[in-house]
Amino acid sequence: MSGIINIPVPSHFRMGNLFTDNNFEVPVYQRYYAWKHNEVEDFWNDLLDLVQGNRNGHFFGQLVTVKHDDVQEVIDGQQRLTTSSILLAVLRDIAADWNKNQRDVMSDNSSDMLRDIMRGVGQCLRGNDGERASLLLQKTGQSPDDDSDVRSFFNRLMRQTESNMVETAQTEPTKNLLNAYQTLKKLVLKEVKKSKLMTERVDELNRVYECFTRDFYVVIISALSNEDAFIIFETLNSRGKDLKASDIIKNHLMSISGNQISEANEKWQMMSSRLKDNSDRITRFIRTYWAARKRLVVESNLYRNLSQDLKATNDAENFLDDLDNLVNLYDVLESPTSPKANREYFKNDVLSEQLDILNRLNVKLYYPIALALKMSGYAESDMVKVMNKVLSVFVRHRVIMNEGTNSLETGFSMIAEQIYSGQLNTVGAINQKMDEKLLKSNVQVEGNFKTLQREGSSRGQKKWTLMYLLSGLYEEELYQSVFIDDDYQLIHLDEENIQTDQLDAIGNWTLLEKSLANKFDQTTSLNDRTELLGKSKLIENRKLATQLPTWSMEMVNERQNHLAKLVTTVW
Repeated sequence: MSGIINIPVPSHFRMGNLFTDNNFEVPVYQRYYAWKHNEVEDFWNDLLDLVQGNRNGHFFGQLVTVKHDDVQEVIDGQQRLTTSSILLAVLRDIAADWNKNQRDVMSDNSSDMLRDIMRGVGQCLRGNDGERASLLLQKTGQSPDDDSDVRSFFNRLMRQTESNMVETAQTEPTKNLLNAYQTLKKLVLKEVKKSKLMTERVDELNRVYECFTRDFYVVIISALSNEDAFIIFETLNSRGKDLKASDIIKNHLMSISGNQISEANEKWQMMSSRLKDNSDRITRFIRTYWAARKRLVVESNLYRNLSQDLKATNDAENFLDDLDNLVNLYDVLESPTSPKANREYFKNDVLSEQLDILNRLNVKLYYPIALALKMSGYAESDMVKVMNKVLSVFVRHRVIMNEGTNSLETGFSMIAEQIYSGQLNTVGAINQKMDEKLLKSNVQVEGNFKTLQREGSSRGQKKWTLMYLLSGLYEEELYQSVFIDDDYQLIHLDEENIQTDQLDAIGNWTLLEKSLANKFDQTTSLNDRTELLGKSKLIENRKLATQLPTWSMEMVNERQNHLAKLVTTVW
């Protein structure tokens, strides 16, 4: 890319003239319409300030475009343009409804005013009788009749009532478009219906229309080339809060793809689709990949860091190829058991179980290692050995020692980089590095475990962490029954004879079949509880049944000391 760009002279437009004087088109590689309720409501509140006389004008931001003949290709500003078009359609539709159904309660002047609104909006939006619409969104479907096609859906929404569109809004972008229309219609009607007389309501609707078309304004920066437009876009948005890092990164990749931009966009869309077009997930995926390939960076610095390394068409191609190769694995890491395709991604059942457990423990810091192993071509049997070490590191560091995660994130990323670069090229070398850099010592772990307490829960991370800790120490094959079938429940062995501040000591917890646990919780009879423990399939519970009649704090400590000796052999 050239280091010097041609800086265009910005053009100033009021919103009414913006649409009547320009033809806008959003290219397929730009992000879809993404504004949710909060953004739409903020937009309305800015307009309401003008309607209520609190301000005289509102700067609605800048648009960055590239002009091709008589069409302005939108590089930045499509969210604002789209929302503006939707507002105009809402005002037109309300005016049309009132003009048709409320004529008998309004004056001729009010009726003329409604027709003026309808005529003015028509001149802004255009698109009837074969005329080109003032704004065309991305064409994403196979045909104009395809309900998933964003352009066709938007065109219909601009020219039909929303009641005809509800069933066809099936994708995230189309749902956002419809929700924006419905939200704005509700807000406009709420404001204008504060007036009791129909004539006054028409006046208020016209005031909303005039304040928007006359007192909202934007600046268009129309670049001479796509390259210049991309650079301007990055400069304006790299430190902004409106866009996710993934949006700016996508823009950068398109800007350096040259005449390969269509292929680059297709690869991006395939990756994005796998992650449900969720900008947050895409950003997390790219950050994880970059941590494995290059270095760990905070999200706010991700674009800047990445753009310093990716400068040529070949760089973008290789980057996108890597994302394409890794996105399925990343999706599996985030959701190992659902859908079915994720559950069956690995042939090695042990590896699938490990990833499921890590997910239930809400462990994400190891993702760069998993991606690095995939990029380096390690077999699933080798990945099992590495994931086993990852689990050991996490259990010791976080579950037992309760230390912070910053050192783990940094350490896992450093090891991932060395796997990717080939510095660590065997399973033995990888695990040895984790031992040296991350694994807490046996003495530390055993000492801390002896006084460890863990809060139980009926769901979520707390439940699964304690479940995993106990099931691992019981040295029985419990994955299917504990994690998949969810047949077991956490119970305190005793809640009456144990000090309140020691109830959650590991030595006072066990797993019990739910069919027995419900009865265990409902009875206070020591004999009944002892009998129920004795019926358990678990060897540990049957052993505890013989001890329960004399259960005490001393026995809790004795059991916990015994389990402490097992911890460093299991993990």
